Amino acid sequence: MEFETVIGLEVHIELKTRTKMFCSCRNEFGAPPNSHICPVCLGLPGALPAPNGAAIEAAIRMALGLGCEISERTRFDRKNYFYPDLPKGYQISQLDEPIGLDGRVLLPGGGEVRISRVQLEEDAGKLQHEAGRAVVDFNRAGVPLLEIVSQPDLSSPQEARAYWEEIRRIALYLGVTDARMEEGSVRADANISLRPRGTNALNPRVEIKNMNSFRFLERALTYEADRQAEIYRTSGRVAQETRGWDDPRGVTVPQRSKEESQDYRYFPEPDLLPLALSRARVDALRDALPKLPADRRTALAAAGIAEEQVRLIAESRPRAEYFDAAVAAGAAPLEAAKWITGELARLENEGAFDVSAPKAEPAELAELLRQVDGGALTQASAKQVLAELVAEGGTVAATAERLGLVRLDDRDAVRAEVRAAIQENEKAAQDLRDGKEKAMSFLVGQVMRRTRGRVAPDLAKSLIEEEIGR
Repeated sequence: MEFETVIGLEVHIELKTRTKMFCSCRNEFGAPPNSHICPVCLGLPGALPAPNGAAIEAAIRMALGLGCEISERTRFDRKNYFYPDLPKGYQISQLDEPIGLDGRVLLPGGGEVRISRVQLEEDAGKLQHEAGRAVVDFNRAGVPLLEIVSQPDLSSPQEARAYWEEIRRIALYLGVTDARMEEGSVRADANISLRPRGTNALNPRVEIKNMNSFRFLERALTYEADRQAEIYRTSGRVAQETRGWDDPRGVTVPQRSKEESQDYRYFPEPDLLPLALSRARVDALRDALPKLPADRRTALAAAGIAEEQVRLIAESRPRAEYFDAAVAAGAAPLEAAKWITGELARLENEGAFDVSAPKAEPAELAELLRQVDGGALTQASAKQVLAELVAEGGTVAATAERLGLVRLDDRDAVRAEVRAAIQENEKAAQDLRDGKEKAMSFLVGQVMRRTRGRVAPDLAKSLIEEEIGR
C-alpha cells in the first residue's frame, strides 16, 4: 500500500520586546538563571498581569505579514497543565479569539500553505538536565511568544522545512524576532499522519515537540513517516501521542499521549479584559509593512535575475534593500545582482562586509558598475576598489585614483608589460607557440599581475599573440 504524508506545523516565535508579556521583567537571553523574574511571571498569589502593547503590535504585524484577517476583538485564555517549567500551573494563551485568522504563506519553490491562526501567549521556563538532576530557569517564563498554526497542507518533510524557513524569513523581514535558532527563539512542533494515497481521511497524528533546527525537523519527519508506514503495514494502528526527537540516535521517542483542547480546561483569563483592536491602527501597521520575501522573489524573477541569485537576494531584507538602492542609483539589475551575490557575498561571508550597515554605499556600487561598463575599470580592478570601499568607505573615483587602478589602455605601455611577462616565462610562451592554449591563460594572468589588473584581458591576449608571432 502506498501512503501520503499529511503534515501541519505549529511555529513558535519569541518576540523581540524589551520586557516580558505580562510584567516588566527584562526579556533578555543569557542572563544568570532566575535573575529576570517577579511575582507576576512566577504566578504568585495576588500578582496581576498587564499586557505588553509592543508585543501585541508585533503580533499584529506578523499576522498581517502572513496575510491573516486581524480580529477586531481578541482575548486571552488560561491553558491549564502541570509541568515543572510552568510556575503558574497554567499558561496565558489564546483559544477562541486569537490575534489573526485565515492567512497563507507562498513557498519559494511554489505552492501555498494556509495559516489557521496566529495567537499570542507567554513562554514557559527552561528545564535543564545536568549531573543527574533537573533544574529550572524561569527567566524565559512570561516571554512574549507567537504561535503560528498551519493547516495540514504540507506533504513532505522537505516542504515542511521550506515552510518553516519562510516563516522565519518573514519574521526577520518584519523585525519581530532575532530568530536565533540556537537560543530557542524560533521553535516548531510538527503534527504528522499518514493515509492511503488518494484518500481524504485524517488518521491519528503524532506531534513531534520542540525542534529548534530545520535539519532536525526534516530528519524527524522523515523518520516518523517511515515508522508510521511500517506500523500500518504490520500491526495496523498508530497511537495518537506526543514524541520527541533524539537526534544522536536518529529516532523519535514517546513522551506522552496526545492531549486535546478539552484536556487543558481552557477558560477566559479572569485577570485580563478582552482587547478591542483599532481598525485605524491595524490599517496603519498594514500600510507600513515592507515588501515581503514572496513579493521580492516575484519582482526579481520578473527582472530576469537567475533563480539562485533571486534566492540569495530575497533571503535577507537588508540585502534586498541594498539591491533596490543600487538599482535606484542607476545600476543595471542583472549586474547588481551578479555583484551582490558574488563579490559582495564573498566579502560578507568573510566578515568584511555588513550589508545592514555598509561602508560601501549602494550608489557607489552603481558607480563602480558604470565604470566597468564604460571601460574605466577592469573587472579585476573593480574588485580591488570594491574591497577597499567595503573596508574604508569613500567614492569609487577617489579610491581607484589612490590605488592607481585606473584602466591602462596605452598599447605601448601594455606591450612593455607583455614582453616582460614573456621574458620571465619563456616556457609558457613556447608552449603557446606549440599550440598549448592553457599557456595563454597563464600569460594573461602574469600580465594582469604585473599591472595589478589594470589591463583588459582581451588587450593583453591580443598583444601576447602579436609578440609570439601568432
